[in-house]
Amino acid sequence: MRRHAGLEFTGDQGSVGGLALGTEPGGVLLGFDQHQNPVTLQLFRAQPTRVLLIDRGWVERLLMLRALALGARVVVHTPDEPLWSGFGESVTGRPDLFHAAPPYQKVELPGTVAAPVLFVAERHPLSLPDLGPWQALLTVAGWFGEYVAQSLFEADVVILRRLTERQLAAAATLMRLDAMQAATLQATPPDGLVVYQAGTWRYLRLATTQIETQLFGGPQ
Repeated sequence: MRRHAGLEFTGDQGSVGGLALGTEPGGVLLGFDQHQNPVTLQLFRAQPTRVLLIDRGWVERLLMLRALALGARVVVHTPDEPLWSGFGESVTGRPDLFHAAPPYQKVELPGTVAAPVLFVAERHPLSLPDLGPWQALLTVAGWFGEYVAQSLFEADVVILRRLTERQLAAAATLMRLDAMQAATLQATPPDGLVVYQAGTWRYLRLATTQIETQLFGGPQ
């Protein structure tokens, strides 16, 4: 995932408090399927949760903001630490809920029901064999290829956006896509997601708040 140098976050401490997308404890609303049924992502549970997201940064930021709105602490393992400077404090008004760390630096942060933890791994798969209850690992890959195979194998949930033909070829092999699934992944709109969990595929349009649009812009 690439960002422009000097990216600024222009939220304030009301940003997180102003979100209205929370669902059941530990879960966030992603959007709505073709029947207008809500589709949620259960990030925080009594067992660890691993999510693989194929995205270049926009959905990643939405998920982090929504995790913060649930009261989670967020740790981003990234090669671009300076680009995250000020993000957590700008949207929460607190300096202790968001932390950026190098890709492979282990951060000890136990999760609880009241204070779950989201670890985010950018561009470099992060092995956390001791991931525990009320902790989630979000692996963010800018493109789908063989290098995500281990993260794909370990994931409880896979979230995909539109794939190029090259990425689709890798996904067809690793995920055994049928013709309909492949066609959908080629035609997914900018605000669309494909969510794969427990053998089930769901197609949805993202729901975003005015605050999220102000912070991150439209779908990218």
